[in-house]
Amino acid sequence: MIFTGFKRKSNQIFFKKALPGFLKDEHKSSFEEVKKVLVFLDEKSRKAPIVSKLATILKISESDITVVIFQRKLKNEKETEDIITPKDFGWYGKVDAEKLKNILTNKYDLLINYSKVDNVYLNILLLHCKPAFKVGFAHTDKRLYDLMIRCELDELDLFHEELIKYLVILKIVR
Repeated sequence: MIFTGFKRKSNQIFFKKALPGFLKDEHKSSFEEVKKVLVFLDEKSRKAPIVSKLATILKISESDITVVIFQRKLKNEKETEDIITPKDFGWYGKVDAEKLKNILTNKYDLLINYSKVDNVYLNILLLHCKPAFKVGFAHTDKRLYDLMIRCELDELDLFHEELIKYLVILKIVR
């Protein structure tokens, strides 16, 4: 039990050391249109409505949206296809789980973080994943995202309105 605290602390140390390099080496890859989206969630119950809404506003298929759900502990051992836990990470920011390695090898045009809290494990995934454009809520670490939307976490309709408005202004979505 005590090792989980040490492991989390080692991941926090890795994140703090890797962040300046991430910010310095951050490259913007251009893209014509949003084709693949990666979504970070912290509640499985929000998956279906968010995916359907994103597919509608971005005019893409739901199969082009990859969802990663972070939970501290698995609530149902049978449904683990898109759920990650701290057990999927090793020491010093290493990603151990094959499902995460597969996700991180794909190229994404847009990453949206719907997480309610600033989470070291999702931040480590942000360091490993290289999406062309990253969006998050304003309460998270602003250095990690290209666009921050200030609204309450339960105001998803407002978040989606602002998201599409700014993506159109930035000519990321038509």
